[in-house]
Amino acid sequence: MTRRQVAFAGGLVGLIVPGIALTLLSLFGVWRIVRVGNTDLTHILWPFCVMLTTTWRSTGSGILITTAAVAFNCLMYIAIALLLRALVRLVFKLNRG
Repeated sequence: MTRRQVAFAGGLVGLIVPGIALTLLSLFGVWRIVRVGNTDLTHILWPFCVMLTTTWRSTGSGILITTAAVAFNCLMYIAIALLLRALVRLVFKLNRG
């Protein structure tokens, strides 16, 4: 895969994960539905969701905060995808000798 494809895939995943989280939140209105046992998957898959619950004061700022949280999440997934790509390339390079 090229860097552009990896960045696109990371960005797409970064949009899908918070999109699902926001959809579940809007449908059910609680975060408890994304828990497995005592583990809150929201904080693992979308760590910037904390911005949503701690900094909302008005609609305008809330929209900007939500947009920033989604953008940060996309950047995080792009960085993870690029690091994984580099790691896989390194492993294959080392195995070839």
